[in-house]
Amino acid sequence: MEILKKRNHALENEVVLHLNIKPNHRVLEVGFGPGIGISAALKRVEHGSGRVYGVDISEQMVNYVKKSHEFRAAIGKQKLEIHLANVMDLPFPENFFDCVFHTNCYYFWPDLEKGIAELKRVIKPGGLMATGLVYDRLKDLSHNGVMKYGSHWCPESYMVKLKEAGFTGVTMETFTKSSGFSYQVIFALN
Repeated sequence: MEILKKRNHALENEVVLHLNIKPNHRVLEVGFGPGIGISAALKRVEHGSGRVYGVDISEQMVNYVKKSHEFRAAIGKQKLEIHLANVMDLPFPENFFDCVFHTNCYYFWPDLEKGIAELKRVIKPGGLMATGLVYDRLKDLSHNGVMKYGSHWCPESYMVKLKEAGFTGVTMETFTKSSGFSYQVIFALN
């Protein structure tokens, strides 16, 4: 768990910053893992009517977040809702979220088109989706045989699928922190 937290901390926090979450927003994180992104998003809605929702296919991650002291309080205040769910079948109505984010996630989806269609379904018109990744890390993993999904990991292929699904303004931007940490965010508007 600590390895996941350390490896993803900076990326998750940065992606949340790029969403420009307002205090009244409903926000979804797909594949929340140990809850780093959820924690960052909760800080953005804590003084408003907004709520954060998380879905993960890992029962271990769902239980970890639900039992965490930090998240139990947010769940009790109805600021956070956690679901054991798959991106292929999200338990939310249409046009529900102002913004959606996920990091290091889409290349594990068994059906990329279906996952994207579900996300498009639950995002409000004009809503923003942000996908965080570290391109160089993905490329290295792929070249070393760790990624088993062929071109499925490739951000450019993912972006094509987003456009085919009807997302607009699909762009990938590279950001570099003063620490030297470099990452990419794919933005897509519903």
